[in-house]
Amino acid sequence: MSLDKQIKQLARGDASAFESVYKKTKKAVYYTALSILRDRTLAEDVMQSTYLKVIKSASTYREGTDAASWIKRICRNEALNLKKKRGHETYIDEHEHASVFGTEQTDDYGLLIDLARRTLPQDEFEILILIAAAGYKRREVAELMNIPLSTVTYKLNRATGKLIKVLQD
Repeated sequence: MSLDKQIKQLARGDASAFESVYKKTKKAVYYTALSILRDRTLAEDVMQSTYLKVIKSASTYREGTDAASWIKRICRNEALNLKKKRGHETYIDEHEHASVFGTEQTDDYGLLIDLARRTLPQDEFEILILIAAAGYKRREVAELMNIPLSTVTYKLNRATGKLIKVLQD
């Protein structure tokens, strides 16, 4: 069943459709939030508020439009609102302070995300995460961020180059 139809089922009060909507969109929602907030815990909080908002406003969704983009847009707005609320924050490197996070081991993927977060400017980090981790296409990122496709391509190549240089050093 398509995502469009599942959103309409949610709008009619069929809670069983939520599980399928969640499974189809959870990765994109998480990485969209992470790309903006740069914090895993906050990204999970935004996921929760995003899906609550999706359930609440499923009746306002217009069938035939892109349901995944609609959900991602809600997530992006939720993340930007939280970021605005929280203001400037300092991030703790989970590798350097592993005991704070309750583990002495971290996965390499998480370390790469942390390295990208520390190394790249916000816009490049957001583009890299949306494309590499969330699976968006460059065209979709351009629409989501309201910037030209050529800018997305340039910033993605620039971010990748920076990370390669840092990893080689």
